[in-house]
Amino acid sequence: MTSLLPAQQRTTFRIPASETMSRGRLTEQFTRCPSGLVVAPPGFGKTALLAQAARAHPGPVTWYQARPGADPRELLTTLGYPPDTSAELVGASGVIQQISRRRDTGGDGTAGRLIVIDDMHLLSPAAQALAVRLGQLAPPHPLVLIGTRPATGLPVASMEASSATVVNADALRFRSWEVEQLFPLLHGTALRPGIAVPLVRATGGRAAVLRLFGRAVAADPDMGQEQILTDGSFGREYLEREVLTPLPGRLRRFLTETCLLNRLTADACHALTGRADSAEMLYSLAHEHGVLRAAPDGRTYVAEPLLRACLRARLTQALTDVELARLRGLAGAGAGGQQDLPSSAVRRRPGTADWADPLRAVLAGTPDVFLGRSGGRVTTAGSGSSAAFLVQGVAAALSGDGTAGDTVRRALAEATEDALDALSGQLVRVVLAVLAGGPAGPVPYPELQRIAYDAERLDLLWLSRAARCLLGLGPHSEDAGQPAVVLDECVRLGDAEGAALAASALCLRSVWRGRPAIGELEEAVRRFRALGWGTLEAWGRAALAVVEAAHDLPDAEQRAAQAEAFARSAGVPGARALAIGAMAVATPDAANRAELQEAAWSTARSARLPVSGLRSWLTALASPADPAGDGGAATGRTRSGGQHTTASPRAHEAPSVPGLTVRCLGGFEFTLAGRAHDWAKLRPRAQALLRLLAVRAGQAVHRDHLLIAFWDGVATPSTLHNLQVTISSLRSFLEPERPRGGSRLIARQGDSYRLVLAPGDVSDVAAFERAVRDGRRSRAQKRPEEAADAFRTALEHYAGELLPGDGQAEWVVADRERLRREAAGAAVALAEIRLGQNRPVEAADAAEHCLEIDGHRDAAWRVLIQACDAAGLAADSARARSGYSAMLASLGIPPSGVLPHPM
Repeated sequence: MTSLLPAQQRTTFRIPASETMSRGRLTEQFTRCPSGLVVAPPGFGKTALLAQAARAHPGPVTWYQARPGADPRELLTTLGYPPDTSAELVGASGVIQQISRRRDTGGDGTAGRLIVIDDMHLLSPAAQALAVRLGQLAPPHPLVLIGTRPATGLPVASMEASSATVVNADALRFRSWEVEQLFPLLHGTALRPGIAVPLVRATGGRAAVLRLFGRAVAADPDMGQEQILTDGSFGREYLEREVLTPLPGRLRRFLTETCLLNRLTADACHALTGRADSAEMLYSLAHEHGVLRAAPDGRTYVAEPLLRACLRARLTQALTDVELARLRGLAGAGAGGQQDLPSSAVRRRPGTADWADPLRAVLAGTPDVFLGRSGGRVTTAGSGSSAAFLVQGVAAALSGDGTAGDTVRRALAEATEDALDALSGQLVRVVLAVLAGGPAGPVPYPELQRIAYDAERLDLLWLSRAARCLLGLGPHSEDAGQPAVVLDECVRLGDAEGAALAASALCLRSVWRGRPAIGELEEAVRRFRALGWGTLEAWGRAALAVVEAAHDLPDAEQRAAQAEAFARSAGVPGARALAIGAMAVATPDAANRAELQEAAWSTARSARLPVSGLRSWLTALASPADPAGDGGAATGRTRSGGQHTTASPRAHEAPSVPGLTVRCLGGFEFTLAGRAHDWAKLRPRAQALLRLLAVRAGQAVHRDHLLIAFWDGVATPSTLHNLQVTISSLRSFLEPERPRGGSRLIARQGDSYRLVLAPGDVSDVAAFERAVRDGRRSRAQKRPEEAADAFRTALEHYAGELLPGDGQAEWVVADRERLRREAAGAAVALAEIRLGQNRPVEAADAAEHCLEIDGHRDAAWRVLIQACDAAGLAADSARARSGYSAMLASLGIPPSGVLPHPM
């Protein structure tokens, strides 16, 4: 940036350095307006935000740091206006307009100048009026950005009326998810899991106090972040000096007298202090000084817990024990005995584990249960509550009904007093708008930010996480990773529903970026299936079918037909229309393709979905870019089962990691681009960590799992550093040709690591597990031949137990036993299918295969005996019965009477 000021002034007026994370969601607002005002109490990061906006400005910048008492003449001269301009002229807007035009359209190259006036509250009233007036002048006058503290008489309303952008303290507060990004950036250390939300609540998201917390953690790392936060001493001196001391005495006394109330209302304050002007005092403290925050109802106010602790310390020093006890009694009576209830009491139901009943019911496909009906379609004839309308709207949207938006708008109209229903309805409305607009449409980013923030303030953390998932669709780099971060949070918290929605948000982000990811879609479908969310599973399978068809995977036509059948049986016409579109993409016959496309449009119209919307989604999902997305485990299939296939020429031609083969069943094999590795050059712990990642190839493995496996679960700065060093050594060993930080093979997602599988890569464990899942699904859907093929493919991949060379290492034993049980289950399932198809010889072979894996599988012995009898193999049947008896005897179990027994 260049300064318009003379060289001798640049030192005093240069743009100050700011060490903080990018606040693109705020600075971008200043590029679309003639002027901007940043108004907040001290410590909220006003100067840092102005500095970011100044550095992003493409033209010259003049930065003016206000000094106390500066008059209009000094301000005009300092900003580079002609020195003969007198202060008396500032009242005539035409004169100022003429001066500004002469200044900014001259031959000195100053067009497009930005003027930043920081700490405007230090100026004299006349100079403040001039600064505001400068920001109201039309182009080609310079853009003006003003930073100031809240003050009585501040002309905020007049600036808003002149199309200025006003950023207040609530917008500047750091959210919990921003704090988690901020700490590694500024302090080189991560916050402990789960501490971000209480930290933001305690500090109010005030940047200066957060910085003080970071310094306290760095100064005493052994004390523990939770203990430092509980103690609270890190920020009290600052709040006392910068927030309380500058307040007028009457307001400071009022705050001190009412600090025993967690929630301040005019009635409660009046009952406690006897002040008739309590409402005016609260309004002034919130809106003129920014010390309190107004709740959504506009009648309740709260102070930051750390600030309240400072006030209570003042009160304790000022009163005797008897007076303090009396005041506490009055506070309890004035608050109705509930002064310590947090704002999280908003409609929290016992036993719901965070999620709201209405959304849980509708996502699970049981809206009638919530609405108290026994069955049938959900209609507007049900209950008239806002929650009921919301359930009806979401249910309609999930089925693909284009009129869902009307019902959601009705829910919002009804949700006048219920914060949960109102915020849930607003989020649903945004989601419907985003999905209707498709990847080419706009994302209402500011509204998503507000919903996420308001939900967190009300302790509706599940709703905040749901809104944050969609922030990754927005334009700002600081929020691009939010879906992955939320997914990690939900996995850590055991929130399976939230994890499923976060996984679907990752899919949306891939589509928005033009890189639909097969691996991410498969993961989302898997989560939907595990939760029993049949409706969302239908949508996920249909979207996955489109992507697979676009990349010419060998069984794409069959998968699309299966997706269509699933959507039809689940009663989701919108997903069925998308699946028919996938069938059209997959078919090689032009005439058949046209017929299928028309069937898709017809199905969409019958579901009252706009055909244009369906077309846009088909186009986006059929994007020929990277099918693996952001390192997702793309899984092309052959007709023989789980082997990966190279995508067609329409697919991305350069996979991120070429030719990776990972085999863990029956032994360990790891080859990259046909190149073997000299494992002796790698430390044993690094080799073991690689084998663990190989077992979970394509899946994110949280660092806590790695610490438990190899560092006894101790998460200290030392062990975390050792983990990072080990991962770094693995990356350098496997990809020596890549620069530092450029690894594409071992990717990091938040606090998790993943061995990336690209199109064409092979993982025997992944292929085995996928084939088992396909077999179980096909068998449940009464498709025995497809199930038998899948189970046979799974057994082909199961070459032996998992990593036998690792012995009884704790980290491998559980997975080894799980895969062994799944292999035995696949074999006995194949035997039962073949026996039911009257193919006894194949049934006997499969049963014997099962017994080779697990000799104590009762069902396999029974199928083997029945198959031998059916095939007329008397000697084999006798041997099977004898073996079955020996197995039972070894377990101390008497022979079963269900089957005839030779004994």
